[in-house]
Amino acid sequence: MSAKAGNRAGSATPACARRNPPCGAGPRAAARPVSLVPVSMNASQLPVLAATIGSAFGGTGAVAARLLAEDVGPAGVSLMRYLGLVALLLLAMAVFRLKFQRVRAADMPALLAVGVLQFGLFGWFFSAGFGHVSAARGAIVLSTMPIQTLLLAALLGRERIVPTKLAGIALGIAGVALALWQDDAVASADAWKGDLYLLAAAFVTSLNSVLVGPYLARYSVHTVSLVATTVGCVILGTVALWNGEVAQVAALDARGWAALAYFAAGPTFLGFITWTWALSRVAPTRVTVTIVVNPIAAAIFGAWYLGEPLDPRVLAGLVLVSAAIVLVNWSPGGGEPRRDRPA
Repeated sequence: MSAKAGNRAGSATPACARRNPPCGAGPRAAARPVSLVPVSMNASQLPVLAATIGSAFGGTGAVAARLLAEDVGPAGVSLMRYLGLVALLLLAMAVFRLKFQRVRAADMPALLAVGVLQFGLFGWFFSAGFGHVSAARGAIVLSTMPIQTLLLAALLGRERIVPTKLAGIALGIAGVALALWQDDAVASADAWKGDLYLLAAAFVTSLNSVLVGPYLARYSVHTVSLVATTVGCVILGTVALWNGEVAQVAALDARGWAALAYFAAGPTFLGFITWTWALSRVAPTRVTVTIVVNPIAAAIFGAWYLGEPLDPRVLAGLVLVSAAIVLVNWSPGGGEPRRDRPA
């Protein structure tokens, strides 16, 4: 071999160095979190579609909660749905060979707080609330979550309330008030309890959305979900054992177990994974606007499966709340800041 050829061979660039990013580009390029949801569509469209699917599943979850509330207390229902979520997460991680990321000690308190909020308090408030109100009515109350998120962000100085958003807040309050204004023959005597529980559930989710964002950018969805869900199961399991609700679960008939299985697999696993993954990819305003699908799905499935009447005032309230959510998330400039997204 000639010296000239030898120099060409010795200075050849390795194949990996011709790629982008090059070899040794740093730990961020070398080891990026893997998600349960594959990325194959337009990067801007897929998260919104995923959040829409998650919101629709959430609406059907209201129907499952209504059905189970007759036989099992809120802690027992929530415990079983989240145990199912843990089992499905572990199964998905095994099938897709997803690794559990090591959580830094400094981040663990925040993830534990997410578990207490989203899988402890929210789970209990959700199941307790639907024990007193119809699926459609309860879902409308829950759909105030984007409005509560906006108000919370404004209080923390992270959001500026412009006239459009202020109009959306007013419209949302009017819509909820209209939906809750029902005759005594339609609403139960304890409906106000369900309304308060579900308003609290919406607030807990709003607070959780503020807390969880930075950690979804740092860790994969299944890592955050597994840690937080385990915390929630410990809390709910303690309450369920204390109240005797585990025995209530064991006494369920085939229909009850089928409802629990669907609750865990559909609204809880698929709904939560798609919603959380969407939050990790785009700004929260683009995700929360899809919650308008939630009460629509709840009203349709509640009328079909449970035979719940569709009160005209509930439907009118649904329209107003849906318009309010769009106004609250309206961006006059048509754009929004992109967040750093994990793979």
